[in-house]
Amino acid sequence: MSTLGQSTRGPVAAEGPDTGDGPARGGGIPPRLAATIGVAALLAGALAVFQPLLGLGLAVIVLVVVVLQATPIPAIGRVLLGLTAVAAVAGPSLAAPAIPWLFGFRILIVLLGMGLVAYLLMDGPLTLPAGLPRPAALLGVWLAWSVLSIGWSADVIAAARWSLFLAMMSLLAIGIAVVCREPRRARRLLWALGGAFAAACLVALAELATGRHLPSARGEAGQDIIFGAASFFGNENNFAIFLALAMPWFLALPVVYRDARLRILGTAGALVSGGFLVLTGSKTALLAFGIVLLVLLVVVGADRQQRGRIVAAGAVAAVAILLVVPSVLGTGLIPLDQRTVTKFDFGLLAQQVETGQGSGGVRTALLEEGLGLVGQTGGLGVGAGQAEVEVRALDSFPGVGNLHNWWLEVLVNGGIVAFGLYLAFFFGLVRGTFRAARRGTDPLVRYFGLASLLGLAAWAFGSLGPSTAIHYAPMWITFGLAMGAMVLLAREARR
Repeated sequence: MSTLGQSTRGPVAAEGPDTGDGPARGGGIPPRLAATIGVAALLAGALAVFQPLLGLGLAVIVLVVVVLQATPIPAIGRVLLGLTAVAAVAGPSLAAPAIPWLFGFRILIVLLGMGLVAYLLMDGPLTLPAGLPRPAALLGVWLAWSVLSIGWSADVIAAARWSLFLAMMSLLAIGIAVVCREPRRARRLLWALGGAFAAACLVALAELATGRHLPSARGEAGQDIIFGAASFFGNENNFAIFLALAMPWFLALPVVYRDARLRILGTAGALVSGGFLVLTGSKTALLAFGIVLLVLLVVVGADRQQRGRIVAAGAVAAVAILLVVPSVLGTGLIPLDQRTVTKFDFGLLAQQVETGQGSGGVRTALLEEGLGLVGQTGGLGVGAGQAEVEVRALDSFPGVGNLHNWWLEVLVNGGIVAFGLYLAFFFGLVRGTFRAARRGTDPLVRYFGLASLLGLAAWAFGSLGPSTAIHYAPMWITFGLAMGAMVLLAREARR
């Protein structure tokens, strides 16, 4: 039955008893381990007298061992997954200045992968929830093809690196979906990601207030390379796409729920997202924003059972349009300098495409060269991570190596096979989230379905923004939440 209806139960409502933790480490601490911990605690106390920092460090290690010993392994995995997802949003900003390539997300995702392997070696049970096996299998086959393509790649290191990123980010997405098998855990994950969104917006606000940016938004010489806000994402364009992917989760709240608090939260979040999006000057994100509103109205309006919700959806769309459109034209509530207004000029973009100059000309050249490379390989693709290598080696090098088009990057790297797998994966998510949005009886299922569907619509066009998306965390989080919507729907169907 199609129901995009009202409910007073929010996405953070109370849930019944949580189950399914799987095997724990044990019912208590073995005597030998307890004795070892006691000795270590005494050593930590003695060491703290002479070397306080070392003593404190040893005490922390002992405490962690005690906590982990009494905690079921799956519970540890879920906490680690949540931390990893939040760290993925922060990206390189969580890195020590001396080693910028080693940041929080990479450490946590490696720990998560190693923990999974260790859990399986301990004969821990691992079953994918209903609704997840098919998209997870498509990601697995895509990864296998990527690894196979290393054999014909010109730059083996670049190919292995791209494949490794694909493995790590697929693990993140699948892990998010697994966590969503229980509604209470799905709500907790949303709160954690909401906190990451708030942190990103606070950083952006600080950038606009001070004119200073994080080290990750600086060029090789250390100079600032942006004029607006980039938050954790290195440049305005990547931040804008993040906002476009986050906005659906706010827009869907007043449509699915009628709790006043949730409606206020959704409206406020959508306004904040739209406001910062305008300040980035990103045409790609603006286009994605328009597509999200259009899909929202179509999906809600097409639901015969709940067409009354079109009023709420229309009101949300109207408020967003009234905030964004006049500001883009330079006459709205959000004051923009002339440079930002010029960036939103689609007429200028059309002129650049026609003359072959500027950003539009470069993107057109990259599209032509990329398709040419696919043709030269007979549809096989140049190999994982080779698109940039091959473009830079061209006699007619357009000046930019990254394709700035995720659809094209998948096609050029992996050929027709990888592109077909990605199409099956992406549109499988579209179909699954659409079903969750219309068929779910639990408001949380409908909320996940609608918000994820809008997020996928945003990414269909927003993927033309980032220079490369293989390690662009917001995309993979969007995929993970979309798979989570399918898992929640399958769980509800079984009940």
